[in-house]
Amino acid sequence: MKQNNLKIAIIGDRGIPARYSGFSTLVEQLAVRLVRDHDMDVTVYCRSSYYEEKPKYFEGVRCRYFASPGGKNFESIIHSNMAVWHALISSYDLVFIVDPGNAPFVWPLNLRRLPTVFHTDGMGWKRRKWTPFQQKYYKWSEWVCARLATALVTDSRAMQEYYLSEYKAPSSFIPYSGDVGDSASDDCLRKFGLEKNEFYLVVARLEPENNVDLIMQEFRAAELDRPLVVVGGARYESEYSKIVMAQASENVRCAGPVFETEILNGLYQNCYAYLHGHEVGGTNPSLLRAMHWGAACVPLNVVFHQEVMGDDGLFFENSPGNLTEILKKIDDDPKQVERLGRLAKERSDTLYRWDAVAAGYAELFRNVVAVRKNGAPQQSFLDVEVYRPEEF
Repeated sequence: MKQNNLKIAIIGDRGIPARYSGFSTLVEQLAVRLVRDHDMDVTVYCRSSYYEEKPKYFEGVRCRYFASPGGKNFESIIHSNMAVWHALISSYDLVFIVDPGNAPFVWPLNLRRLPTVFHTDGMGWKRRKWTPFQQKYYKWSEWVCARLATALVTDSRAMQEYYLSEYKAPSSFIPYSGDVGDSASDDCLRKFGLEKNEFYLVVARLEPENNVDLIMQEFRAAELDRPLVVVGGARYESEYSKIVMAQASENVRCAGPVFETEILNGLYQNCYAYLHGHEVGGTNPSLLRAMHWGAACVPLNVVFHQEVMGDDGLFFENSPGNLTEILKKIDDDPKQVERLGRLAKERSDTLYRWDAVAAGYAELFRNVVAVRKNGAPQQSFLDVEVYRPEEF
């Protein structure tokens, strides 16, 4: 087996081209670059219901399509199970799996001694949208993931420390990049009736742990002339999404999901400031995307966003009145807003790069396969820092 011609399967998300989630963007960017830049043979398992057209290849990446019945609670599990059993009878060198919720179903791959690398995501069990049973399941799945995986990938240093302290499970740190989709287009201004640098922006799924309702309440209390534009929806309508949509007004506009990447990137690039309320774990793709387009970012003050933004970041607290006061101050201080946007762009370009992400995964995958093939100690690849953006 040639070292540079590994056969990789990717399981656990909706598929490519990217649909809906940050994981999908990671899968697309990673798969295409592993094929194009690192001479790997990559197959991505796709959920057929998300794709009208089902080409056999996407930019050199092989696509396998399986059904995903079961609705919002079971579609991921059912599809991932089918993909695992198909991978079991295929000739892959390694399987990369996103979402630890899939961990309890990979045991057939372990029995065959096929190396598995898991992306841990954030602390999914903390999501307020889940029932108590679902929260317990996702917490248990983390433990299973830490036990069954050949190797783990964490997308933030805080998650890396969490898995080490909670499960004594070391992991490789590899984040994302915010460079997603087509170039930014100013058509977004005409589409939504906006002016450049004259609106605030939120991009988030309408789920409780993203605190869109809090941001809307605090924004209204600030009584600003610039409107707030909320981009996002919910794959399955919920009581929370109904509550958020009901709060829409002339100055707080709910735009719904925006799938045209050039329009969404234009909103990031042209907003006065980007407000980010995600509170559940890991490096968040939408925050990185705002940074990439030079938006002045004001995220919720949690350890994950502190890590991404660094010491120069401006953060708001999850307490009444805090974001309102911040909004009043920055609304009258365009020089500070310009500075925040410039620092965000510089940090994004330096630390969060797809070329470094793909190179990190390629090195990790080769190390894992070599260790399994040669019988070397597992620690031999866990001690290697594979994400090195400074080299690009």
